[in-house]
Amino acid sequence: MTKINLVRTEKAWGDTAVDGLLAGLMGGVLMTLFLALVGWAGGAPPQATVALFDPAQTGNWLSGLLAHLAVSAIYGLVLALLLRGVGRIRPSLAKATWLWGAGYALLLWGLATAVASPLEQIPTWEFGLAHLLYGLAAGYRLHTNA
Repeated sequence: MTKINLVRTEKAWGDTAVDGLLAGLMGGVLMTLFLALVGWAGGAPPQATVALFDPAQTGNWLSGLLAHLAVSAIYGLVLALLLRGVGRIRPSLAKATWLWGAGYALLLWGLATAVASPLEQIPTWEFGLAHLLYGLAAGYRLHTNA
């Protein structure tokens, strides 16, 4: 009887999706902590900063936190799928996931600043740096799961 060892060389799409959701969640937590700390250093209570993300605009910090983390996870999913697509076309380009994450996050920041929302109360540099931290963290997380 011969023994056959099967080696899985490529992740399933579902695994990529889960990795992206977790990477986006990790980046979203880091982004939230950064914004809350910087806001707190500027005199705003952390709950007030997080409440800006409340989609109903009622000022509920918990709703804002959960909405932000959900959106962060979805954006992480999109990043993971994008990286997988790039990796299938040109594997060498998909190696610098942290760099892709940073560029992706800056694109998201540009889109976020183009839309009128209560988030305009966050200074531009803080919001941009928070997005950059999100992208670097999500990209790093995706790299460690490659």
